[in-house]
Order: sequence, then C-alpha cells, then structure tokens
Amino acid sequence: MRWEGGRRGRHGAGRRDTGMARRFRGVAVVALLAVAWSVALETVPVAKVTRDARAGDTAAVAAPRTGPAAVTSVVGLGDSVPAGAACDCDTFVSLIRKSLASRQGVGVGVDNLATGGLTSQGLLDQMDGGPVTEAVVKADLVIITIGANDFDSDSLEDDDCGPRAGLACYKDDLARLRANVDGILGKVRALQTRPRSRIVVTGYWNVFLDGDSARAKGTAYVSNSDALTRVVNRTLAGAAAARGARYVDVYGPFKGDGSRDDTPLLAADGDHPNAAGHRVIADSILAALAAG
Repeated sequence: MRWEGGRRGRHGAGRRDTGMARRFRGVAVVALLAVAWSVALETVPVAKVTRDARAGDTAAVAAPRTGPAAVTSVVGLGDSVPAGAACDCDTFVSLIRKSLASRQGVGVGVDNLATGGLTSQGLLDQMDGGPVTEAVVKADLVIITIGANDFDSDSLEDDDCGPRAGLACYKDDLARLRANVDGILGKVRALQTRPRSRIVVTGYWNVFLDGDSARAKGTAYVSNSDALTRVVNRTLAGAAAARGARYVDVYGPFKGDGSRDDTPLLAADGDHPNAAGHRVIADSILAALAAG
C-alpha cells in the first residue's frame, strides 16, 4: 500500500500546522507503529513437526522461512521406482521431502502412493477418485514416474523392436503412453488448488534392465532397450511440456551420454535404483526445482 503525503489546497499555499494538528499526527504515528508491530508478531512463523508417511521419521524444524514458493506437501505417484522396490532405503520422494524441509526451514509432509507394476493406464484410472486424488488436491508438489511397465521386454530382441526398424513393435505402446500421460497431467493440474503448485515428471535411465544385468543378455538387448528408453523419455518430456509440468531427465545423471556404466546406481536386480540411485534422482529433481 502506498501512503501519500497531504496535498496543497486548490489555491496553492498549504495551511500552517497548529499545535493540535501536530499532536494528532503524533498519535496517528504511534497507532500505525502499534498495528505494524502486531502484524509482525502474527506473521512470525513457529517451529513445525512433520512425519514422513513412508519412512516414519519426524523432523522438527525451528525458525522456518515461509514464502509463496515454499513446498509444504509432496505426493509421489507412479511405479516401483518411486515406490522403492528392491531397495531397503529412503526413496527419492522421501529424500526430496527431507531436503526441502531442511532448505526451507518449514515442515514438509509426504504421501508416497507409488505402486509396483503400475502402468500409465493404471495411474490414469487412479485419477478418477480415491486416495490419489485426495492427496493431489492437498499437495503443492506432485512427482510422477510412470511408463516403463507399458512395454513388454519379451519381444525386445526382435528385429522390428530395434532402432533400425524405428521401434515399430512399440509404436502403438508409445502412442498410448503419450495419450495416458497427457490425461494424467491434465487431471493432476485440474485437481491442484494451492497457489504455484508444481508437477514434476521424471524420465528413466532404462525402462528395462540396465548395467551388468542388461549386458548379460547381449548386445541386442542393450541396444534396443537404450533406443526405446530414449524415445520414452522424449515422449514423457513432450507430454510434460504440453501440460506445463517440469520434465526431469535422469538418463544423463545415471549414464551421461549413454556410455557410462550405471551399475553402481542400481539394485541387485539391475532394474531399480539402489540408495545411491535414489539420491541421484532426488538431487536431479531438487536442482530442477531450484532452477524455477
């Protein structure tokens, strides 16, 4: 609010202050200072305590620094990757909650509703009601990892499933993935009620096995799965851009240009991230959030 000083009268010269006028302004200044001090006291934030619904830990945070962009509720959606399969560790969803709570100085809640084996169609169906939609309404950050289970690895080594054939055998699956993710993001966006709510969509380092586990299956498996993963990631990125969501690449952080061995970031099954892998995913998402 802008305060303007008294203006001169219509005929030019202002009138001289009287003693009573000066006393009146003094009282007004004191009153204004009292109101300002009262408002300041009301807006001083207090320490909050939050419980991580998945990891079961409690974080007490003192002297929080709130702001319009502060994240207070995180929801994780998708498949076995955010669900933490094959890793007895904090998932990247949980790690993000902890990092945000520490950085912001405020309590951050989390609801990780990811489910192993979930397809994009399955997640789209979940958006029609129930705990998923209830959680999304309350969240100001929704993180989605979905799509890998839309594809069948049994035919991966067939000639028409490789890059030379343009991944022809997966053409219909890729089209369905794009349509489903577009629908998912549209429903999430429609459900969000908090100001400046954000959606993050992650890609994959591989939609199938990777690292040593993939190489044990031969060069065709490695080549075709890598080609499919790159197209899946482009599909996810395109859907995210169309819906105003933030796509976060994890292929690069895991594998660089594709030549780096990501076995140290994978669980023993070669299919899911280990604790180090979850840390890499969390850091990638946090960096994207910090970038705005």
